[in-house]
Amino acid sequence: MMASTSGISASTNFDIDSIVSSLMTVEQRPATLLAQQKTSYQSKISAYATLKSSLSTFQTALSNLATASKFKIQSAASSNSEVFTATADGNATIGNYAIKVAQLAQAHKVATSSFTNTGDAVGTGTLTITLGTYDAVSNEFTANPDKSAKTVTITSANNSLTGIRDTINAQDVGVTASIVNDGQNGGRLVLTSKESGAANSIRVSVADADGANGDADGLSRLAYDPTASAGAGKNLGELQEARNAKLNIDGINVESASNVVTKVLDGITLNLFKASPDTSVSLDIAKDSTKVQDSVNAFVKAFNDFNTTLRNLTKFDESTTDFTKKKSGVLLGDATTRSISSQIKAALTTSISGVGDFSSLSQIGVTFQRDGSLAVDSTKLKSAIDTNFDDIAKLFAAVGSATDSKVGYVTQNAKTQPGTYAVNVTQIATQATLVGSAAPDLNIVEGVNDQLKIHIGESEYNIKLAAGNYTSVEDLAAELRTKLTDAKVYAAVTVEGGALKITSEGYGSNATVSVSGGNAGASLFGSSPVSTAGTDVAGTINGVAATGRGQVLTGSTTGNAAEGLALVIRGGALGDRGTVTLSIGYAAQLSSLVKDLVSDDGILAAKSEGLDDSIDRVTKQQESLDVRLAAVEKRYRAQFVALDVLMTKMKNTQSYLTQQLAALSANS
Repeated sequence: MMASTSGISASTNFDIDSIVSSLMTVEQRPATLLAQQKTSYQSKISAYATLKSSLSTFQTALSNLATASKFKIQSAASSNSEVFTATADGNATIGNYAIKVAQLAQAHKVATSSFTNTGDAVGTGTLTITLGTYDAVSNEFTANPDKSAKTVTITSANNSLTGIRDTINAQDVGVTASIVNDGQNGGRLVLTSKESGAANSIRVSVADADGANGDADGLSRLAYDPTASAGAGKNLGELQEARNAKLNIDGINVESASNVVTKVLDGITLNLFKASPDTSVSLDIAKDSTKVQDSVNAFVKAFNDFNTTLRNLTKFDESTTDFTKKKSGVLLGDATTRSISSQIKAALTTSISGVGDFSSLSQIGVTFQRDGSLAVDSTKLKSAIDTNFDDIAKLFAAVGSATDSKVGYVTQNAKTQPGTYAVNVTQIATQATLVGSAAPDLNIVEGVNDQLKIHIGESEYNIKLAAGNYTSVEDLAAELRTKLTDAKVYAAVTVEGGALKITSEGYGSNATVSVSGGNAGASLFGSSPVSTAGTDVAGTINGVAATGRGQVLTGSTTGNAAEGLALVIRGGALGDRGTVTLSIGYAAQLSSLVKDLVSDDGILAAKSEGLDDSIDRVTKQQESLDVRLAAVEKRYRAQFVALDVLMTKMKNTQSYLTQQLAALSANS
């Protein structure tokens, strides 16, 4: 009888499976330990990911609070919001203003007479739309120098009132077109200037295919010259005149082309809604202590949210003495987590220098609690804001102030130290320029000299000029300026010595302007235009050479206190340019610290990578151990099967001998 390779032997009652299983339980103890180790590593990686996510959220909140604008907040209150409202950017002068709104700005509107059928043909030719200022006293129209005239071509394919409307709206010509049904005689084409203000009055010149450009027939019915007479070039009716907003601020008369009034009062934007020529409306500019308190509370909340996550990950479970049942934090006792916690709390408890009356959070009512969280004493905070508003920003944000009005603070990094630094400029940044070598050809012909490929900075642009015979170099410059703006190129186009000149918006060695193709290069700029690249600012900060890029000068000497300090130099003289004083508040310091902690090469990333390596190592050990255990189990089974076979044979021999002995006894 053959022995069983598994299960219970029928001849010996030998349970091989049970025996091998018991032996393998002992053999698998190293594998169990490896699995537990791997699970522990994976749990820590997950915990580090949670900690990193919490730190990233904390860093986002800190970066929003690291700028002075979050704490230099002003309120702008109008005593009559139906007349105007206002906003202040934090740099306005605190005080009260008496404002009268004499009139609102409005856009110019003109309209045709009624057309019975808006689908009927009007006429063919071209419409030239010019925006400018009309003086009724002198009966003169002056074109707006900042906006070139635009031409719209009307053919038999688009010469209905509807077609003319759609063609105008499809092009950027400074006006919008609409058709209004007057309910009596039919539809009227209405042209409205896209921008309000007296300098955006509409003039429509017509080149009518019938040869008569000002009469009341054909396309000429759309002519509108405010200096002409009805039926002789002034064939549209005025629905609404173009005018500026007019205000009186504390007895001073001012005008604005828009009802959104800026640059009249520094740091204040007025939004006009209604004229009030005889009644003064009060505008009060004050420090907004409520929003500053909100910013401080936002800082405290951001820290407390992070602190809650940290405590959950590092907590100790005191609810039971049974170690196997404890639910302590995954990162309890973890050195990396302790280091992060210590760095953040050290940053919060270190005094801030050079910030005026406040040098610690406790001075404005922000203190640590027993559980490691922060709490705000709102009464103490409000008192600090009321008595020393400007220093609150310095306590939280990075604030730089320069003695030279043309030197400005831009930013700093984690290596920059607070302090006062001398600034010396040896080279002022310049813009790139392209200057024509001859006066341009004013006759622009389509397909002949109307296309220009221009390289500005790192980009190349294709410009197509409107064909026509321009009356002056200034008019041609205005057309080129408009086309560049349409292409989202913000370069200045001027006239210098009778030639065209383009000046880049950007400064520095990366700023360039050059003609790179097109059929209009020589026509516009002559045979040998002069292209000059920009130059970078150069100088020193804190007595050591700094790196210039465009107008920005950055401290770049390793180990210097001003390393990473970036300043913008907006022109001015060469030589000593005064000093810049930098204070780095808690939010700014913590923002830089936490940014480094969560970076791809930060401490958390390094720790997670190390754990990933450990998991890979344990996985390889497990794979090797699995192979060995399979061999051990196979050997055990073979041994016990052999033993079962031997015992079966011995049992058979025993039975045989017993039978033989019994036979011998029976025969004796």
